[in-house]
Amino acid sequence: MYDAPKIAVRVGNEVSNPTECLCGVRQGCPASPILFNFFINDIFKGVRGVRVPGLTSRIPGLLFADDAVLLAESSAELQDALNTIIEWSDTWEMAVNASKSGIMTISGDLTTDMTLQGQKVDSTDQYTYLGYIMNSKWDVSGTIKNNKNKVRNAVYAAYSFLRRTDVLTALKIKSINSILMPIGCYGGEKFGMSEARCKPIQSEIDKAIRMVANIGKSAAMERIRDELGIASVLMRTSTSRERAYHKWPTSKTWIADLIKAPMKARMATW
Repeated sequence: MYDAPKIAVRVGNEVSNPTECLCGVRQGCPASPILFNFFINDIFKGVRGVRVPGLTSRIPGLLFADDAVLLAESSAELQDALNTIIEWSDTWEMAVNASKSGIMTISGDLTTDMTLQGQKVDSTDQYTYLGYIMNSKWDVSGTIKNNKNKVRNAVYAAYSFLRRTDVLTALKIKSINSILMPIGCYGGEKFGMSEARCKPIQSEIDKAIRMVANIGKSAAMERIRDELGIASVLMRTSTSRERAYHKWPTSKTWIADLIKAPMKARMATW
């Protein structure tokens, strides 16, 4: 498969002459993601990372495909970690997009500017990692607000469909369960088991349910949801949280170690 591979570029109906591909993976090949994971797997080698109480090993960061999160305990250690990434990237002829990177501090301030391959990395108070919003306050408010807005936009987009009288109610219910609920419950493993946190998202989904049931704001929504077979956001996210608590300890990632050695602090999400 990778014995003297060749590539060509197509623009409109014109195709360029093939040329030899000396590096990289084949676009569209099922093996490419796996090969890239092997390639990038040692990017954190030499990164000091952070110490977590209860764990015997330091955590250098998080890595999912080409999305990486570096962890450091001070500005100096962070720049050392960035230098390690620079060395790795230069060795393997990779370019890091500093404009899509950011530095978020927890309980502290950044004492100096950070650079990555000659580019300044800006500071931020929140960032999105795999669709989940992390912020410097270490709470779930950003994700809840983001999910709420996404559900609202989805309801607006489906307004004419939900209002149509020639569409079966069962089909509308299925669209709520299979489209709106997954959008609203994304990341529910973190904010589940709290009715107050789920309420903003539930209020947006209830708007769609009222359209389907053709009822007003004074209706008892809990009963309506039971009649239509639509679980609440609280139930869906709480189930996800419980499932994660039992499944994640078997994972081969840092989350397994963190669950097995929980921090001794007040749990704000239970």
